[in-house]
Amino acid sequence: MNNRIKRFMDYKSISSSELADTIGVQRSNVTHVLHGRNKPSFQFIAKLLETYPEINAKWLIMGTGKMLEHGQLDQQELFSEKLESEDLPKKVELNRTATNEDAAAPYARQSMPEPPPRSAAKTKEIERIVVFYSDQTFKEYGPSK
Repeated sequence: MNNRIKRFMDYKSISSSELADTIGVQRSNVTHVLHGRNKPSFQFIAKLLETYPEINAKWLIMGTGKMLEHGQLDQQELFSEKLESEDLPKKVELNRTATNEDAAAPYARQSMPEPPPRSAAKTKEIERIVVFYSDQTFKEYGPSK
């Protein structure tokens, strides 16, 4: 369960101390749970679910289902081959009217700053990409030269 709590914290971009302060437990309590020293108590889980109602309790406790309630996608499920097209969020087309275009006009006139010359900018090159599969195998890809 500690890995699922860590995944949720990563999703929310919160630290262990922020989680502890938010749900009203001691910081050491969260640290011990995250490192596997202690298992989370019923009160810890109840406070977590009460503070963050979007967490799917079944996922948190048993590891089944989606991380979030209300059809929101878990990052792992987003890249899963099992994902069905109806699970994806629908693309919303904006209906532009004259008033929308008029309101956007001041922003359209603004220009973007010029990027620095390529020689002055530090460039990063991709060294490798690693894809991990559920059967504990992986495939490594490198840039073609």
